[in-house]
Amino acid sequence: MATERSWKPLSLFYVEYPEADAFGKLLAYSSMVPIFIIFSIITLIMSRRDLHTIFYFCGCLINELSNYFLKYIIKQPRPFPTIHLGIKSSGMPSNHAQFMGFFCVYIGFFLFIRLNQRSFSRQFTTFVYLVCASVTALVCYSRYLEFHTSTQVLVGIIIGGIFGMIWFLIVQYAITPIFPRFTDSWIGQLLMLQDFTHINNLMHFEYTIVQNYIQ
Repeated sequence: MATERSWKPLSLFYVEYPEADAFGKLLAYSSMVPIFIIFSIITLIMSRRDLHTIFYFCGCLINELSNYFLKYIIKQPRPFPTIHLGIKSSGMPSNHAQFMGFFCVYIGFFLFIRLNQRSFSRQFTTFVYLVCASVTALVCYSRYLEFHTSTQVLVGIIIGGIFGMIWFLIVQYAITPIFPRFTDSWIGQLLMLQDFTHINNLMHFEYTIVQNYIQ
């Protein structure tokens, strides 16, 4: 006879919503957006080996670690622990809100400072940012599913946003100037790391390279 063991769900993918609530179901799916973003970044790193993308990913990891330690220190419970029995972690600050706050602010600086120096129209960068901001708002509002209080969500957004701004400024003005050192190093050559900083339009650049190679 098998011995009895306690079981717990993998909280990373654990999402509940009120039964027969279509809007709640939509918000439950939106809660998975941070995971999709992380996998997209990893895919981009594997295919491009772009240093800026790599350092953005490092910022995401540091942001997540800070959330873990803040929850461990503050230990504020979630609003309805009797509803979401499978979630055992603390609620302050909201992990989803902090991740999306970092994402939204960092992408905003990236679009309007880094990409704005290149051949991208203001209309294009504004449209992309509005999409990112809308997704961020949807994910944060998905706390409607009662995983967090509004204060926990707000604090998460603020912390993530502040760190997103700080990390972008560090990457843009302190780390980007030494990208050539990374690409020229032995490990950079081994991993074939790339620096696209001085390429105005990467899509056009890649298209031109492929066309010239074919011809």
